[in-house]
Amino acid sequence: MNSYCEMVFNQIHVNIHSLTAIINDVTEEELAYCPLPHKRSIQELLQHLCLICSADYYISLGYSADKMNDFYLQHPAYTKLELKAALIEGFNQLKAVYSSFDERKLFSLQTSYWGCTYTCFEWLLEIQSYLYHDRAELYTLLTCYRRNGLDVVLFE
Repeated sequence: MNSYCEMVFNQIHVNIHSLTAIINDVTEEELAYCPLPHKRSIQELLQHLCLICSADYYISLGYSADKMNDFYLQHPAYTKLELKAALIEGFNQLKAVYSSFDERKLFSLQTSYWGCTYTCFEWLLEIQSYLYHDRAELYTLLTCYRRNGLDVVLFE
């Protein structure tokens, strides 16, 4: 695997590890918490987060909006065990696919259904950034709900 990808996957792994710890720690009551009617609950945010590696990989392949809607409908995760399984499976799938990429493939252009064009490597960076962004949102929601921080290491 390209050494740049290895470094990105190390950072994604740190994120996956902390998300797993958050899932282990979150209560059923907290899962239902929704700060505003038009925002996601903690459970809905976790469902979204746990599919980012898989979903964004498919988006980078050019899956249509309809195919992505089908993907989300076919991959519900409701229990904490299902959430962790989806998170880890998506990460492992992403890592396995990228491990097979040579430099030509890594820097080939891929266009999303809304017209955004990145190289495969840029899509990987996008996935990493998206995970960190949404994890921060989750952390903030839980901190507001609990009125204190989480005992979870977010960065190495």
